Amino acid sequence: MVARVAILHHGYIPHYRVRLYELLAERGRVEYTVFHGAPPSWVGVDEITGPFAFRERRVRNREIRIGPSTLLYQPVIWEILTGGYDGVVIAIEAKFIANMLLAPLAKLRGMTVLFWGFGYHPARGFNDSDKAHPWFLAGLNRFKNALTRLGDGYIAYTGQGAARLAETGFPPDHTFYVQNTIDMQEQFRLHEQVVADDPQEIRRSLGLRPDSVVLASISRLVQFKRIDQLIDVVQRINRNRLAARPVELLIVGSGPLEAELKAQAADTPEIHFLGALPPDERVARCLRVSVAAVVCGIVGLLANHALAHGRPVITRELDSHSPELEYIEPGQNGLIVPGDLDAFATELARVADSPEWQKQLAEGALRSREALRMETMAERFDNAVATTLARRRARGRLQPNAS
Repeated sequence: MVARVAILHHGYIPHYRVRLYELLAERGRVEYTVFHGAPPSWVGVDEITGPFAFRERRVRNREIRIGPSTLLYQPVIWEILTGGYDGVVIAIEAKFIANMLLAPLAKLRGMTVLFWGFGYHPARGFNDSDKAHPWFLAGLNRFKNALTRLGDGYIAYTGQGAARLAETGFPPDHTFYVQNTIDMQEQFRLHEQVVADDPQEIRRSLGLRPDSVVLASISRLVQFKRIDQLIDVVQRINRNRLAARPVELLIVGSGPLEAELKAQAADTPEIHFLGALPPDERVARCLRVSVAAVVCGIVGLLANHALAHGRPVITRELDSHSPELEYIEPGQNGLIVPGDLDAFATELARVADSPEWQKQLAEGALRSREALRMETMAERFDNAVATTLARRRARGRLQPNAS
């Protein structure tokens, strides 16, 4: 008799989650069904349509505009509550209306409720903006903390996120962490595939100068990634001759700010927009000729992608960062730079002028990548779910549904 669990997390299936769900289907002790729909408009990505090698259920997402915020509703509540599921895994994000309603309703139905997220509340604004509204966030976070206490378990992205959750009083033995990641094995393969490629040939194919220092940005072109600031920084370095050699920037990604960012960089030939690319050989070749992956805004899973290719991650010190900031060890496999954009430009120029420092950070990136394998994440996720289901069952409050 296999327990059945519904996963209702992002509202859609990001490309970086596909391998996780495949591994859970292949190796998990639980039967998982992923509920998903079209990505929210503010995310800036296209929907992945499959076919998928895991159980999934596509639904029609509905967006609701309330003032400066856009909420997402998935019409799945009744289906999940009456569908014979033993538990549900949901993100505790207020913009996902169905998630917020399912937590108390699933508890009333005797289902196991697990939350999956940061373990803390980053300083974010509406629609994934980094422009926080403290007065609003204070009340919202109190509500989310109260909702979290309804959970039978919490799956945090990282160890530090789990520790911060425990500080709020959530039971530590009901808290798990998975080391949030991407399909690192595939990125290791791509790294080995391109490592012997001629850097000058790659430069020519990308329209790069033969003698420049190359930085890479791999992200959606949305506000909280602050690509606008990164463009500004590269312009400052070259305009003020902060580095001995020209600095060029490869921007991989698309999104709602693409036209605006291209206009900002229109007079800067050192900035190259490559558009949205899957995480394949083309991106691996970009990283092959780059000295670092750089982001002025929220780091996210860019850290994993860069480290898989032996490239350090350089970012700014911010309150709004995602948990993946934990993977950056300053001075070892990347840098977290305090201060304003002038300080950030100065630090990037120092890296650009020091091949020795570039080599040291690259070697550290290769060493640290082994701890971020997707197989480990899937095993930890499945263990968290199975353990929490068993705990409730042992207390006599959960009767498993027949499968």
